[in-house]
Amino acid sequence: MQSSVGSVLRPKFPDHRIKSFKGSKMVCNPCKIAALASASASHVAPEDKWLARTVKEAATPPGLVALREASNGALATLRMPTTRNEDYRFTDISPLLKTAVEPAAPGAQVPSEVLERSDLPDAAVVAVIVDGVLRPELSRGLVGLPTGVYVGPLDGAPASTINKLGSLSNARGGPFAVLNGSLTPGALVVALGPGTSLPGPVFVLHVASASHSVADGAAAPANAPRMLVHADAGSSVEVVEEYVGLAGSSSAGSTDSARYLTVSVAEVFLGPGAEVKHSYVQREAAGSFHFKGTLVHQAERSRYNVTEASVGAAIARHDLTILQGGPETHTDMGHFLLCGPNQLHDLHSRLQLDHPHGTASQLHKCIVSHASGKGVFDGNVKVNRAAQKTDAGQLSRNLLLVPLATVNVKPNLQIIADDVKCTHGCAVSDLSDEELFYFRARGISADVARQALVFSFGSEVVQRMGRPGLAKRVQEDVARTLRSVEQFAGTA
Repeated sequence: MQSSVGSVLRPKFPDHRIKSFKGSKMVCNPCKIAALASASASHVAPEDKWLARTVKEAATPPGLVALREASNGALATLRMPTTRNEDYRFTDISPLLKTAVEPAAPGAQVPSEVLERSDLPDAAVVAVIVDGVLRPELSRGLVGLPTGVYVGPLDGAPASTINKLGSLSNARGGPFAVLNGSLTPGALVVALGPGTSLPGPVFVLHVASASHSVADGAAAPANAPRMLVHADAGSSVEVVEEYVGLAGSSSAGSTDSARYLTVSVAEVFLGPGAEVKHSYVQREAAGSFHFKGTLVHQAERSRYNVTEASVGAAIARHDLTILQGGPETHTDMGHFLLCGPNQLHDLHSRLQLDHPHGTASQLHKCIVSHASGKGVFDGNVKVNRAAQKTDAGQLSRNLLLVPLATVNVKPNLQIIADDVKCTHGCAVSDLSDEELFYFRARGISADVARQALVFSFGSEVVQRMGRPGLAKRVQEDVARTLRSVEQFAGTA
């Protein structure tokens, strides 16, 4: 006989709990129960052990005291997610939990060629973050900014901006956002006063040091960069983030064994009528782990545009959470993910509309080029009752270039309002035979045709960034990854 407890089936009278019956009384064995309780208490789940090993006591800068206290308090009851958690059902992070991680040593040397390879010449400000720490000697444009504009460390930022630190991640951040709050050594602040702007983008280059040991149990350095963006009423700014490793190629076909963990958080606040264009390029080393949380709050009439390209790391996940906090608010999202050999790329997005006359658009594109690659997309757009006259669209397109390639796609449009215009769609396929025939009819080989179609598939999103140098770096990474696919080996 079995009885159900929640969703778990257990024997009704397990032998290790009940010794015997005497009439209607049950006689328990206290010694045995105490031993079982002690054994249960001594058992610690692997994900709990990983947290205990990873989070260590460290000096807390004055500006991070409140954030650190809130994060450490949350860690007391936090367990790292597994595939038993719905949000991580298709994202297995057990390779990370089996990896010993320790905070990266400060003061890592950054070769000049790394900075030259990942430059944005027309940037108004270049902020170089090495293992989560702003390095002014490697940056440029931090001084001499227009009145009302600040880009720099937390301790020199306006008080009105500092007070916003952690308010979004504490309320809506996931487990890795909490981990960032406990590990981050500081925060880069981008603050714009009312009506201000910059002549060019703020380019934030995140550089991570790596371990090249492939031995089981070898420690991998962890870095926890954090960024706080506050665009006040009527201001505008473009922020470009790029993530790279100190050594190693970002392409999945690389044999580089560089390992490290990046746990990044960006909080973005838009005042009334403000505009923020946000580009995010993930080009981490092939053996690394990358987890990023982007949390956005938009006031009325504000515009937020985010474009991302994720091509590096062994396991990469982006949690994007956006709240439209006023009427006539506009949100535009574009995502390109490339999954090569042994790569898992996950995008979880949440957009909530609570006010009328808002617009939202999301285009997700994913290419899985290898049988061991896997893409995950869970996109939720929620149009609440007060969000009348909303115009929202969501589209996910996915290319599986080889047999056994996997993509798990869950576009989700929740509509509670009754006067809206909302659409969403999803497609999973290989390249179109008609498109291939168009090239072949003009004397172009099948291999070259497939390569051109794959590049154009992703470039529709990448070109939105409007940065040719950045797009070229992404395209080079795509070409290297495609070399792992047999039909592209001779042409990529």
